[in-house]
Amino acid sequence: MSYHKENLKERVAEIAWNICLTDSWQKVNMRLVAEKAGVSTTAIYRHFKNKTSLKAELIRRGFQTLNEGNTGSAEGFSSYGAHYIRFGLDYPHIYDLMFGNTYFEKSSYPDVEALSSSSFGGLVEGLKHFMPDESDKRLMIKAYSIWAAVHGMVGILRRAKLEGKETETLKWIETNLEEYLEIVTFS
Repeated sequence: MSYHKENLKERVAEIAWNICLTDSWQKVNMRLVAEKAGVSTTAIYRHFKNKTSLKAELIRRGFQTLNEGNTGSAEGFSSYGAHYIRFGLDYPHIYDLMFGNTYFEKSSYPDVEALSSSSFGGLVEGLKHFMPDESDKRLMIKAYSIWAAVHGMVGILRRAKLEGKETETLKWIETNLEEYLEIVTFS
């Protein structure tokens, strides 16, 4: 196999991303990625020192995609939450890689850690517009409650689809995420 320097790192990450989109992180292996890229595994290791560094790249891309929905404004608060839930539904294996029980030491990848913190930070900043006089403790309690609700709703909607048990209420929630979030967040 020939070694193609031009854009190989990007191509490898894109191939791994596409495998995760259709299968899961567990299906990604360096040999398969190299085969799909038309290069040797040695060529891949020139750009990713190990599978964990490739995993970091996919998590980085996931958070970049997720954070695109964060407008940082009060008006965009429900939209950001809806974007977050849609991300979990549209990119289930990437979402699992980012938030699941797969061990990943973010502190070894400061840029990934910063992107991860930014996604929660966007929620906290958005809440400050609605709760300007609340103590930091109460603000953080509300933020964690919303964070848990959003993650929980991703799981509920995904499970209902997988099991073929979508109720009318769940269909309404998925279709009206912004309104749902306004109801459960500030009612």
